[in-house]
Amino acid sequence: MVTKVFTSYEKQIELLKNRGILIDSDYDKQYATEILQKTGYYNLINGYKKPFIDINETNKLNHDCFKKGTTIQEIHALYEFDRVLREAFMNFVLKIEIHIKSLIAYYFSESYGHDNYLIYANFDTSKKDAHSQISVLLSDIQRQISSHTNDPCISHYLNKYGYIPLWVLTNILTFGTISKFYSLMKIKEKTGVSRALNLQPHDLENFLMYLSSVRNFCAHGNRMFCYESKKRALNDTAYHQKLNISLNNGVYANGKRDLFAALIAIKMLSSKNDYQRLKKQLIRNLKYLSKKLKVLSIDEVLACMGFPNNWTTL
Repeated sequence: MVTKVFTSYEKQIELLKNRGILIDSDYDKQYATEILQKTGYYNLINGYKKPFIDINETNKLNHDCFKKGTTIQEIHALYEFDRVLREAFMNFVLKIEIHIKSLIAYYFSESYGHDNYLIYANFDTSKKDAHSQISVLLSDIQRQISSHTNDPCISHYLNKYGYIPLWVLTNILTFGTISKFYSLMKIKEKTGVSRALNLQPHDLENFLMYLSSVRNFCAHGNRMFCYESKKRALNDTAYHQKLNISLNNGVYANGKRDLFAALIAIKMLSSKNDYQRLKKQLIRNLKYLSKKLKVLSIDEVLACMGFPNNWTTL
């Protein structure tokens, strides 16, 4: 077994040079040292090296070899672009999360009251594996209540009334839990929520589950530009067809498991003005990144994101 040992910044830089990254001048060395100090070798190099790797040379020499002309500055530019990208998606997903929580609290409470969200029979017991899924959901809700008993809003309602109204509770539930909550609601309440968004219940359920995974990626600082969903694909939408996205074995090549799929879901769940703001941010950030790129092209970055060339017409 190969042991990973401590490596000084000087040796890290030497390793990068030996693998083809241009670090020639004193300025380059100083810049590389500062960036490695701020981000760490693993986060920067291991996280963002893939588009810069020369596959043929790497296979030939059996270790990572970078494309000719690659600099630490360009890798860092992609790293910074990804950070801004992650923040942008997180902000707009949070807006959707607040909206969805409000709608779910309203339509569920309208049918069952504001304190009956822990009753098994108030959920769709006809679903496959309903007993297991509902039991897990109720357990997750109780666990999240227990972990927030020091929250002033939660403790106030528990101490004064002995329960937490659903419209208060939703503030502490995770997006994953509220997505599961929606998926297990009965069709009447699910339809009330989906109609408020001009969507079908099965599409809204799918979009929420997809975006909850994206939100987790954002929250944990994972790479966003090359996001790929392992658990689920986004449902086909009218946008896939209108954008003339190509098909591979009957499956759309873009907008199914990638970051573009998240953008489609955000568009479906956001106001026109909110989506336009996100679109403008993306265009501005892509233009800024393109000025920093020499080895990579902006089209290669868009391909990693799953964005088709005509994505702006979305």
